[in-house]
Amino acid sequence: MLKKFLLGTTISIAILSSIGCANTTHHIHLDPSVELKSAQLTNSHQIRVKVTNYLDNNIGSIDTAMHEHADILISNEVAESIKSKVTEGLTELGYQLESGELPANLLSIDVTKLSYTTSTEVLKTIAKLQFNLKATLKSDNQTYSANYGSEVIDEYGSLPDQKDVEMALNKLAGQTVNRLLNDSNIRVLLK
Repeated sequence: MLKKFLLGTTISIAILSSIGCANTTHHIHLDPSVELKSAQLTNSHQIRVKVTNYLDNNIGSIDTAMHEHADILISNEVAESIKSKVTEGLTELGYQLESGELPANLLSIDVTKLSYTTSTEVLKTIAKLQFNLKATLKSDNQTYSANYGSEVIDEYGSLPDQKDVEMALNKLAGQTVNRLLNDSNIRVLLK
């Protein structure tokens, strides 16, 4: 009876040990999910959007309490993805970016933070996701600057799969882009 118990315990420990040694890389395609209410906004000057990303493609890693590890890498151009979503959002709001007088209004956006960090407590892993943008809008003789940031805390027991991590990061980035597009000061200066 004791031999069966020891054999069962040994097998259980071996299985748990083999499960907890996973090393992988999550390749994330950043494509923020932007949700705006349609509006009938108009502009008198053309609008140019410029996005700069100062960050590395390695945005962090996941280390779970079960000794699983995943590096998180962004697989596409962050600046292009954000620019695409901002221009789509502005168009959805009613702006016609190529129409209007010159000089054009210039909306410059810097991606200042995109990170995924983890810590462990007993058997759970706590993930902190952060995404920050800095926008500067130059319109006529006026300049407006603002910072937009989003953060979310997530908890899990084992290593989340790539799809779940990608979905969480895209949702977070989308919330940040939404804040920028819904900023009443930007909307007023773009008219």
